[in-house]
Amino acid sequence: MLAALVTALALQAASPDAALGCALTPDHLAANRTLSFESFDQAGVNPWTARKLGERECYVEAARVSEDYLLHGPELTERQRQVVSWHLGQYLASSGAELEAARVMATTIRREEMTPDNFDWNTYVLGTHAFLTKDRPAMDAAVTALSAQEGMRNQINARALRRLQGCFDKPYREAYACPAD
Repeated sequence: MLAALVTALALQAASPDAALGCALTPDHLAANRTLSFESFDQAGVNPWTARKLGERECYVEAARVSEDYLLHGPELTERQRQVVSWHLGQYLASSGAELEAARVMATTIRREEMTPDNFDWNTYVLGTHAFLTKDRPAMDAAVTALSAQEGMRNQINARALRRLQGCFDKPYREAYACPAD
């Protein structure tokens, strides 16, 4: 009994949010709706944001608060909506709802826009979608295309696709953590 208490206290000290669990209340959803995009999606300023829930592996709840934020949160730019939608898809995929995740992620395809670093977001989306729908030829094509692109962001996403490619038959959550190179 004492050992269990010491272990629980050590876990809580290492990660204060870990002891919070996954249960959501209407008050948690309401609090998230008042947050800016940066506070909700990027910083995760409270334990009930999608980011913090995802860090605790509460993927179903992270997807739920992301959807609620998209429906009831502040007005977002198109890019911000795409980012929240992408993360919603990642939480769905991590929860095992891979085909639903693929449909959500497909909505994040961007109109062609030139960025200073020639960031190729759409190929990353297509590759991830191919993994989730188990379309091996499309997955391989996306990996080849994105790996050939220059730029740090392209290479980060190419490594993520190579992880998915290397563990193609595993669930998203496992494959995303596979070794890349």
